[in-house]
Amino acid sequence: MPADGAYDLGRFNILLVEDSQYILSVVDDLLRYMGVGNVLKARDGVEAIELLKQSRDPYGGAGSRLDLIISDMVMAPIDGLVLLRWVREGKESPDRFLPFIMMSGAADDENVQKARD
Repeated sequence: MPADGAYDLGRFNILLVEDSQYILSVVDDLLRYMGVGNVLKARDGVEAIELLKQSRDPYGGAGSRLDLIISDMVMAPIDGLVLLRWVREGKESPDRFLPFIMMSGAADDENVQKARD
């Protein structure tokens, strides 16, 4: 951590997945206010998977050009849990260890446990 306690987020590449245009806009504005350099946006899990496939290392190496995924949990046709499972287990996933933040208005114990599993 830098001495002043601030990180330079200007080089961060974040994939934001949210089906509500309002929430997508609010979180995007917040990330940009924090200084995040690049925020890619997807409206659902299908669009997110396509962006993730495109983010693979162009030279065939392991890894992704993304630093973080922030995803809504409840979306159709592919929800955040299925997206997370694809990132962790999918053959075409760019990085199975890519940090993933799940967000949801349905934060009851059952949904929290599903996201953890």
